[in-house]
Amino acid sequence: MSDGEAMREEFGGPRLSGHEALKRARERMDDAIIAPAAGDRLAWAGGLRDALDGLAAVLREHSETAEAPGGSLDEMAELAPHLNFRIDRARAEHPSLIRRTDELREDVAGQIAAGKVDAARLRSDAGRLQGDVRHHMAAGVDLIFEAYDRDLGGEG
Repeated sequence: MSDGEAMREEFGGPRLSGHEALKRARERMDDAIIAPAAGDRLAWAGGLRDALDGLAAVLREHSETAEAPGGSLDEMAELAPHLNFRIDRARAEHPSLIRRTDELREDVAGQIAAGKVDAARLRSDAGRLQGDVRHHMAAGVDLIFEAYDRDLGGEG
């Protein structure tokens, strides 16, 4: 059993499967950001573009799944109404994260098309986006544990 499977089994079953997909996409972004760009900036930017494509797809799926009627956000709101402010904040972050990912993808594609890549700026922008995705993930995991720990007989 993988670490991710063990975590899902121990801490909430399939509710964390989207978290694992986001984690893998974020790790792929990290690999792309820290890859050497000095030798071939266009190839480096292509790797970043590919990582952003993956992140965009995972963010869209995460948002659609979490926000679907009866999805994880609705379920948590029902189980733990005291978390509604934080649930609404998590829900509100989805469009911004998706928009920023798309904008960065367009920026990278434009730089590749122009044949001139500003790796330092792209690294900085990608790093900020990656940090915000990491923060969103951490807040989401906290919500899951707080909502389901109460429901499953934890403290509170």
